[in-house]
Amino acid sequence: MTHRFTSRAVAAGLLASALAACATTAFPRPADPPALRRLVIMLDGVPHHVMDSLWQAGRFQTFNAPARMISPFPSLTGVAFREIWRTPVTNGYEDRYFDRDRNQVAGGFLDHVFNAAEHAGFQRMVDLKPGSFSAGLAYLVPMTMARHELNGLRRKLRERMVWDTLIVAYFVSTDAIAHRAPDELPGFLLEIERLVTDVRAVTRPDLDVVLFSDHGNDMLPSRRVALESELGDSGFRVNDEIEDVRDVVLPRFGLVGSAFAYTSPGREASLADVLRYVKGVDLVAFADSSGRAHVWTAGGRAVIEAGAGHDWFRYTPVEGDPLRLEAVLARLRDSGEVDETDAAPDSVWLRETMDTDFVDPLRRIVLGLHAVRNPADVLISLAPGYHFGNENADLFVDSRGTHGSLRTTSSLAFVMGTQVEVPDPIRSDDLQRFVSLPRQPAGARDAGTHRQ
Repeated sequence: MTHRFTSRAVAAGLLASALAACATTAFPRPADPPALRRLVIMLDGVPHHVMDSLWQAGRFQTFNAPARMISPFPSLTGVAFREIWRTPVTNGYEDRYFDRDRNQVAGGFLDHVFNAAEHAGFQRMVDLKPGSFSAGLAYLVPMTMARHELNGLRRKLRERMVWDTLIVAYFVSTDAIAHRAPDELPGFLLEIERLVTDVRAVTRPDLDVVLFSDHGNDMLPSRRVALESELGDSGFRVNDEIEDVRDVVLPRFGLVGSAFAYTSPGREASLADVLRYVKGVDLVAFADSSGRAHVWTAGGRAVIEAGAGHDWFRYTPVEGDPLRLEAVLARLRDSGEVDETDAAPDSVWLRETMDTDFVDPLRRIVLGLHAVRNPADVLISLAPGYHFGNENADLFVDSRGTHGSLRTTSSLAFVMGTQVEVPDPIRSDDLQRFVSLPRQPAGARDAGTHRQ
């Protein structure tokens, strides 16, 4: 109880300094013609269906229709934006991760704040973004910090658009709203629409604007899944390091719909066999020594095999149908799009799983098992209505929506542009070519020179 009070008091103190900046900042017309030619806005955690509903209702009409963008698995910000921007592989799936070489849990919020350069990742591609403390406060008071973030962006845009041809901005508060107050998300997106309208009014009507998000959100109230106690009851020991065959490390960061388990070599299947029966676990995945991926649920097991270049995949149910693909397989057999071993081209699996519970699951599971420098031995995807993560956050954050799982609801982001036309659907690792970054024209100030 004391800990909770202290956390809230600290948050209130930090918030006080931010509130003064929440007054709306207008865009005066610059004295010189603005140089800005492209504005890219990254919106953390906005599901495709939310933006599509607004577009269908007549909003954002200067943009092409929002395309469905498929987030990787796990459907988390660091993994997704890394794929989008093609930045180097991160140490872990989240900012707190298990370092295999050092055999210890590393990273976390304070490390993220005080060693920001080491954890910049995709944010190296971003010009305008919130600070680490502001990003943390967003999950305590999402709407207040969202408007603070919006006005900060207005202020910085006003300063930079005179000399910078390209500006990339990042909103974290949209994810906080989706987690804490999902009903407020459409209204805040309309405030971003007004921002775009205002920028175009003082720059040029044909300003190229691209909006996209990184993942979706289940938008369901969720509660913590009891991984630790269930593992303890089954003879495993949750620890911060691996000392013997009983040990399991579960890094905790945020409140998300996935979890990452590390254990001793050769214990992956035993660990998965416990985790798949835990209430709130949707499925678990792990790789064997031959490189095949195994997907297990409480009611089934299947094997996924892939071509060397991930150009084909094979789904073989062993018990039950954990990914619910039997109907898909039947259609592909009838159409002759699988060979005699049930292998089908990657593009076929993508097409046939867009409207299933688990979009593009075969490729995403295979890649997810190797997505970071310290990959999990067992990847855990939680069922809608469940989350895992930082215990302290559970004390004072009421989660009304989350993401991270393999589920389609967690995984469908969006992308839309005023000029660029993006294919629907598109995978996150194919987006960069549609938002390529133009160079500063000759004679512009050095400070505004941008990467391609």
